Amino acid sequence: MKRWWRFSAIDVDTLSWLTSSLVTIWVSIVVALHGIVSITAGGQAGGSFATQVLALVLLVAAGVLIHVGSRPYRGRLGAALSISVFVLTGLGVLVSAAGLRGEAVVPELWWASLAAALIAMSLAPFVPGRVFVPGMIGVAVCTVLGALSATGGEGVRLPVAAALTASSPVLFAIIGGSVLTGVMIADVERWRGLVGDARVKDAQEEPVLAILERVTAGAWSQRMQPFLQSIAATEEVSDRDRRRAAALADELRRALVDQDAQSWLSAIVAEWPVHVDDPHRLADTITVDQRSAITALITGLFSDPEAGVFGARLRLAAAGDDAVAVAVTVSLDLPEGRRTTVLAPYYLSVKSVVRRIEWRNGESLVVSFDVDAEGQR
Repeated sequence: MKRWWRFSAIDVDTLSWLTSSLVTIWVSIVVALHGIVSITAGGQAGGSFATQVLALVLLVAAGVLIHVGSRPYRGRLGAALSISVFVLTGLGVLVSAAGLRGEAVVPELWWASLAAALIAMSLAPFVPGRVFVPGMIGVAVCTVLGALSATGGEGVRLPVAAALTASSPVLFAIIGGSVLTGVMIADVERWRGLVGDARVKDAQEEPVLAILERVTAGAWSQRMQPFLQSIAATEEVSDRDRRRAAALADELRRALVDQDAQSWLSAIVAEWPVHVDDPHRLADTITVDQRSAITALITGLFSDPEAGVFGARLRLAAAGDDAVAVAVTVSLDLPEGRRTTVLAPYYLSVKSVVRRIEWRNGESLVVSFDVDAEGQR
């Protein structure tokens, strides 16, 4: 609970639904609707309808201030904004009580007390305990004093008990908001401790970091991991850190999406200067033997450093009879005879699993053949 006293829930868990600004705006709407219904149809207008409307405006304004301060990237509510919320809430309760003085008010149905409780619950995740508790105690004092005034009319046998009943929603909100955010912060901190103390015990866990390193082209170890370590070493997260985290998360997401969008063929030829043109991902539809043949052909092109192959283009397109047409264009610097010597063994491998191969010699060497789609032969 010491962390709760120093830090707010949004400082510890920025993704929690409790810290969403959408929740706070709905609280303002609920306060407004509840107040309107209570004043107009609930018989709580008292001696002055305008006084209750003013109290409602003050309480709704307090909720709107929380919404404004809790929008994304605004961080923790500042001291001035928090004090404004407490002042508006306390004034709203006192104004409502002043308008009900001398009226027959049912303590447990006083609308202003419930509105103040809703505002307290919506504020709890955005301010640390050292701000929330003193501020809400002030609101609770205003509520008790207002309840004594509003429920202390003639015929009330136990005015103190009636006042405590009328102000109980605020008291419960203070306790509930403190316990809820305190438990949430403690759970998140405990979870982080478990993650931080974990060690890689299974050899199967190691490739995960290796995959991230490969997919992000070294960005994981060079930028992302040091950034996460720096955040873990500090107790506060600044707006700059949030923007940096968003940028790194977007970079990692794009790298993972690009990796997922690659076919097996793109992954195989990634280490060579080969351009794969397969917009319909036809490479994923051919048989294992045919995949091996294409892989052998590409491997053969670049296996001999003296072959003079400095680039290739592999294109896959749909052909007739559910077949896949494959075209390989190779750029060479060597005489014509040397090309045939290097590719001859792989040409035989490809010819054993496909139906047709054509070689057209010229400035570039072009190999074309058709393969059946898997399951369609």
